[in-house]
Amino acid sequence: MVRYSFLVVYIVYMLLKNMKQLFNQTMLDPRLSYKKQMTLVYEQPKVFLEGCIGISGSVVTIHQPEPIPQGPVLYVHSRLRLAELALIAGYIEEPAGFIANPKVFRLPFIGQWLDRMDVISGGNSEKVYENVTKQLEKGQSLILSLDGTIDPVELAVRYQLPLVMVETKGTEHLQKGSFFKRLKPADIELSFSKAYIPANEKQLRA
Repeated sequence: MVRYSFLVVYIVYMLLKNMKQLFNQTMLDPRLSYKKQMTLVYEQPKVFLEGCIGISGSVVTIHQPEPIPQGPVLYVHSRLRLAELALIAGYIEEPAGFIANPKVFRLPFIGQWLDRMDVISGGNSEKVYENVTKQLEKGQSLILSLDGTIDPVELAVRYQLPLVMVETKGTEHLQKGSFFKRLKPADIELSFSKAYIPANEKQLRA
């Protein structure tokens, strides 16, 4: 319960602290490339997501056998929940977009940050697919789930994109209690497979 209280305080503090930062992000030089803009926009959210994991007192171990290829990459998790999304988005080096529940965009301030981060609103599958392809064309990597509305393997084959399978262990131990949930320290592992294009199963090197 104490860690949950710290988490709530941390979230409120970070939201208030970054209100000015959000305004500054809307004033980015339009001459910058989309990838450079997203790198700047994602700086604070990545710190925020890492902090949400860190405040639990957990230790995160990262396994990455090879460097991730340059250019847009599809990071794919078997079942992407909030904890896994925060872990992946917070700890990968480059900014990567993702699909979020439309209801989250209605939240004050958080919705504005998601819009600025170009996060894709879930819902209509055709609209989601259209927004996904637009981001890929701009060079933005994405975090997808195998049980989501978009088939990442089909997407990788169609656009000849490298796919990196991501496995997480220990996130299920972050919460304790069946009724009153509370945070607890956990040993978390974040593992990235070698990148490959599913069409020919060819391993890629950066």
